Amino acid sequence: MLRYLLIAIAAELSLALTPAVAVAQSSAPITALPDCQGAPHARPANVIFACGDGGVYASNLRWTNWGEQFATGVGTLSKNDCEPNCAQGHFHTSPVAVVVVGRQRCPNGQMAYQEAAYVPLVSGIPNVGDTTSWFIFKCSPQP
Repeated sequence: MLRYLLIAIAAELSLALTPAVAVAQSSAPITALPDCQGAPHARPANVIFACGDGGVYASNLRWTNWGEQFATGVGTLSKNDCEPNCAQGHFHTSPVAVVVVGRQRCPNGQMAYQEAAYVPLVSGIPNVGDTTSWFIFKCSPQP
C-alpha cells in the first residue's frame, strides 16, 4: 500500500511541476541524482537537502522506480532542531519518503534527476500535510 501511495504522490507532484522542471529531450535513462557539489550518484543511499549546513538529510534510502520519470526512496530523515541555534541543535530522526523528478544532462553526459522533495512517514503512511518544498540538484563539472 505504501508503494502505491508514494507513486500516486510522486505522479501528482511531478505533473504539477512539469512546467517548472527543465526536461532534457532525450530517451536516455536517468541514472543519477547530483549531490550538493553537483556530482552525479546512482541510487544514492544518502541525500542532503540542507546543503549549507547539512541540517536536513535522508539516509539509508532504498529506491524504487529508479530511472523512470520519477523515483521514490524510503529511509530515515535526520533534521536539526536548531535549538537554541543550529550549532547547538540536536538531530531528530523519523521515517521518510523521498521523491525525485525532472531530467538534466550532466557535463559528463549522464542523465540525472533534477529535483527532490521529502515527505515524512507516520506509521508508514506519507504525511502529505508535511510535504516540504522541492530542492533543486544541479549537475556541475567535476575536477
